Amino acid sequence: MTTKVSLSEVTMKVNGEAVSGHVEARTSLADFLRDDLDLTGTHLGCEHGVCGACTVEMDGQPVRACITLAKACEGRSVRTIEGGDDDPLMGALQDAFMEFHGLQCGFCTPGMLVACRDIILRHRTLTDEQIRIALGGNICRCTGYVGIVNAVRSVFERRDQLLAGDQALVTPPAQPDWSGARLVTFKRTAGHMEAVEAAPSDGAGGDDQTLRETITVEKPVDEVWAFLSDVERVVPCVPGARLLSVNGNELEVEMEISLGAIRARFRGTGRYRFDDESRKGRMEGEGRDARSGSSAAGGLDFAVIGDESGKRCRIEFVASYSVTGPLSQFSRGGLVKSFVGAMARMFADNVQRVLSGGQVSDKGSRLSVVQLTLNVVKSWFRALFGK
Repeated sequence: MTTKVSLSEVTMKVNGEAVSGHVEARTSLADFLRDDLDLTGTHLGCEHGVCGACTVEMDGQPVRACITLAKACEGRSVRTIEGGDDDPLMGALQDAFMEFHGLQCGFCTPGMLVACRDIILRHRTLTDEQIRIALGGNICRCTGYVGIVNAVRSVFERRDQLLAGDQALVTPPAQPDWSGARLVTFKRTAGHMEAVEAAPSDGAGGDDQTLRETITVEKPVDEVWAFLSDVERVVPCVPGARLLSVNGNELEVEMEISLGAIRARFRGTGRYRFDDESRKGRMEGEGRDARSGSSAAGGLDFAVIGDESGKRCRIEFVASYSVTGPLSQFSRGGLVKSFVGAMARMFADNVQRVLSGGQVSDKGSRLSVVQLTLNVVKSWFRALFGK
């Protein structure tokens, strides 16, 4: 019996040119680029999104082509290593890789170059340690990374000169205006948390990666803001998070995750502040997992914005983060954005459930890769076929 394979047409821009083709539902972007478009500069290594050899740009952000479905790239703009010929930064990186002996067999080099370009554009300052951390998701079996680090540093030192004609790429994102915001000290009163005003602290951010996400909640803006201002209610809605204690403006939080063979339990401290008038807030913290040796730190700025109907609102997030240790391989580009988006939707579902009188399930006590993958797949299906 012959099984009929269903094909779908996909159209996207690749290296600035509109292309189209017919793909199976399971066809990866890497296979489409290599087999259909003959762009074999994108290399396939582990085919599990771990080694980084297949890294390409999608809409200006690095993604793993081996775990990105070609069908999910409808209408997107993709750039492969072949599309960097007219890019002054990519040209400088290629020259630096040769000058500093940043390659031997060359198999990892296309994905490494794409990742290095993103690192140079994304950071405002860059040390050798930061370069090594940022390259935690791109594996090289040959060089020992010394030549790669030296190459990246040499190009970063000339970045502004190379990109002088495109200030949009070299200007760091504006930091939130926290003038008038208040830092919160919490006091327990009759079974609930009461916020007591304290002096604001400096909210200057570091050199972390930045993500943006927006979720919609089917509740009035005032009700959602009041909920987000109550840490005892909102922290358990974060997938995998558990509030351990509140001491003044310091929060002790634990977050447990399971990513394949890697299991980690981050435990650390956090801080929380908000501005009632603008309905804007900030959470920040840091933690360490003793088992894997991984550390994480980050901040989350958020704003609650109502719509004209008064029956729903949206929550806009801007998150900065850094990850070191074994889990740093998951902190790259499109992969982490898919998972952060999935976490945001899980968080939104939990918020909606609690505001409607329900409770967060005990099953959410550990954040697993299975949970996140299911939510990522759901988001892909929503994008492909509508809600």
